[in-house]
Amino acid sequence: MPEELLEDWFRAFVSELEKARKGLVIYAICVLVLSAASLAVAQQILQILVGLLHRKLVAFNPSEGFVAVYSIAIYCGLGLSLPIGAALLWRGVVARLRPEWRGWGFAVIGAATAFFAAGVLFAYFVLLPAGIRFLVGFETKDLHALLSARRFVSFCGTMLLVMGFAFETPLISFFLARIGWLTPGFFRHRWRHAVLGCVVLAAIVTPTPDAYNLTLMSVPLLILFFASFVIVWAVDRAGRRRGKE
Repeated sequence: MPEELLEDWFRAFVSELEKARKGLVIYAICVLVLSAASLAVAQQILQILVGLLHRKLVAFNPSEGFVAVYSIAIYCGLGLSLPIGAALLWRGVVARLRPEWRGWGFAVIGAATAFFAAGVLFAYFVLLPAGIRFLVGFETKDLHALLSARRFVSFCGTMLLVMGFAFETPLISFFLARIGWLTPGFFRHRWRHAVLGCVVLAAIVTPTPDAYNLTLMSVPLLILFFASFVIVWAVDRAGRRRGKE
């Protein structure tokens, strides 16, 4: 795609975002409402997460337990608001830029929700148990770790949300390939940058500084990157076939 056309698309996208301020306000209100509603089950969710740890958490100050419970509610609010955010983004921005895609709304929102849920489940059943086992595996007879409630919730919540949103990458890549913003050549020429980017992103979002959890987060991100490449390649190939016909 020529650079001029790409710039035109970017300006149009920014313009639509400016028009979508009302939608952003609605989304923020939805996050707050869902977070408040999640307080009713936040303690139960904390117990489920602690079940992965098989030990009690500690609070290093009087407010830490309160902060941990409210943090869980906020993480839940962000996760549960995904379908609403996807619907507002699709209706307020994407459907205006590509009117021919309007009929895809329900399918896209459903797919985005399913991908997010798959990422959260993958993190809960695979990444979290492995990461937690590693972190508590250095105890000895004379050394026992006291795990902060706030930091444990931050570790779990960040990993669950990041993997949930990371699983959206193939879906986003599909649509970017459809409009020509992503091509197989981009992946072939920038894969080294992508590897570095995945590692840097994993380092930023991983609450612990150890290399094990950094690798644990980096590997799924890299797999998603190469899965996105396959999707973009398939879209590009299909487009070339249609062009020949």
